[in-house]
Parts: sequence; C-alpha cells; structure tokens
Amino acid sequence: METSARTLTGLLTGLAVLLLAGGIYYWDQSKQLTAANNNNERRADSLLSAKLRLEGDMRLLNTDLNTSKADNADLNNRIEETSRLLARNEASLRALQRSNAGRTRTISNLNQDIARLGTVRDSLTAQMAAMRNKINWQADSTKQLTARTSELEQELKARDAKLLTMVPRSAITADAFRVETIKRNDKETAKAKKMNALTVSFSIPAELRLVGVQDVYLSLTDDKQTEMMPPLRTTTISLPEVNQVVPVHATQSVNFGLNPQRVSFRIDPSVDIKPGTYRASVFTKDMYLGSVEFRYRDSFWFF
Repeated sequence: METSARTLTGLLTGLAVLLLAGGIYYWDQSKQLTAANNNNERRADSLLSAKLRLEGDMRLLNTDLNTSKADNADLNNRIEETSRLLARNEASLRALQRSNAGRTRTISNLNQDIARLGTVRDSLTAQMAAMRNKINWQADSTKQLTARTSELEQELKARDAKLLTMVPRSAITADAFRVETIKRNDKETAKAKKMNALTVSFSIPAELRLVGVQDVYLSLTDDKQTEMMPPLRTTTISLPEVNQVVPVHATQSVNFGLNPQRVSFRIDPSVDIKPGTYRASVFTKDMYLGSVEFRYRDSFWFF
C-alpha cells in the first residue's frame, strides 16, 4: 500500500509538473501571439493609412492626367494648324521658286543668245576681214601663179626630154656588185681551194622605190643553174610573168626606207667549192634585184 501511495504521489506530482509546464508554455505562446497580433494590427493601420494616401495621390494624378490630356489635345490642334500653315507656306515657296527658276532660265537663255549673236558678229567681222585679205592675196597670187606656170611649162618640157632618154623602172637593178673571196689569213684569193669565206655586196638605188622592211635573199648558182653549195632552203619568188623557185644561201632583213643603201652578205661554205663560173643573184619576195658573175680558178700543187 505504501508503495502504491508513493507511485500515485509521483504520478500526481509529474502530472502537476506537466500541467505547470504546459501552462507556462501556453502563457508564453499566448503572449507571443498577442504581441504578433498587435504588430499586425499596427501594420494594418499603417498600410490602411498608406492606402488612403495613395488613393488621394491617385485622385490628384487622375486630375492632373485629365488636365494634361486636355492640354495635349489643345497642343495637337495647334500643331495641326501650324502644319497646315507650314504646308501652305511651303507650297507658296515652291511656286515662287518655280517662277524664279523660269525667270532665271529665261535670263540665262537671253544671255546665251546675246553671247551667240556676239560670236556670230565677231565671226562675220573676221570673215569679212579675211575675205578682203584673201581678195588682195589672190590678186598677188594670180600674178605669181602666172609666172610659176611659165616656169613649170619650161620644167615639163625639160623633163619630157629627159624621160625620153631614161630606161623603164623594170630595167633598173641593184648595182655596184662586189664579190670577195677571203682566205683563212683574211686575204683575198681567186682560188677555189683556198676559199674560206665569200662576201657579196651591192647597192640598192632609190629608183627601185622599195619601201618598208623586206627580206632580201641571196642565191648562189653555177653556169648550169645548179646550187654552188647546199642551200639553207628554197623559196618561191613571184616575178611579173612567172613564179620562180630559187635556192636561198643567205637572208637579210633590209629597211628600204633608208634608200639608197648598201647591202652585204657573208657566206662560210660548209663544203669545198670547185673551180668554175658562178652567179650571185639577189631577190625580194616579189622582185628580182640583180646579179653578178664571178670565177674561181684551180690551184696547182701548193700554190
């Protein structure tokens, strides 16, 4: 029994402690809730006050906005009126500019017409003076021409007489041919065996009337029209009556604008030349220029 009493007493004591702790906890929580509630009420009052102030400010802003809208509408009306006035002014200005441009063009055209008339006047004046000078010059020239005509008649008579003694152009050929045979010691020789080089030179008279730069061909043949030595090639010469194929032993470009002039060829034979009579002929592509004969004699022993 005593043990049960102690247990019950302990239980009651524990229950009392728990109730006391719960009461203290509840009182503390209630106190915190009361404080939080008070703070919330104060914040609500503050927010309400701020809301009332904001509503007042909004009413003022709406009033100002309506006033601004009215002012803006009035300003837009003024801008539109000003724009219409500016458009009318610009239209008037463009009309004035067109009118002024027309007057300017008219004045410019008049100035150009005046300048042209002045030029025509000066030209006519100069032409009249030139005509007077020309009339005077023609009068003097007539006298000079009369005298010159007499001189020309005399010259023509003299030329006609000279032409009667001249040969036709087709009979004119190169002249002053010279053939030189050179030995190894650069001395001349007439012996075929001792020949080391051959030079053929000639003059082209201005009477041939050759022009421009043309190739001149040298052809070396014997008295039977056989090549003196192997040619470089053959070519066809277009003569007035026939096309002739000739062996070409040397070619040289000649500027016939430098007439009269002298042309020279040098040949170094690649074979031994036999004694005999030979001919050196020169051509252009369409003209025979002339030729010359030369001889080589035989050598005896060491001579």
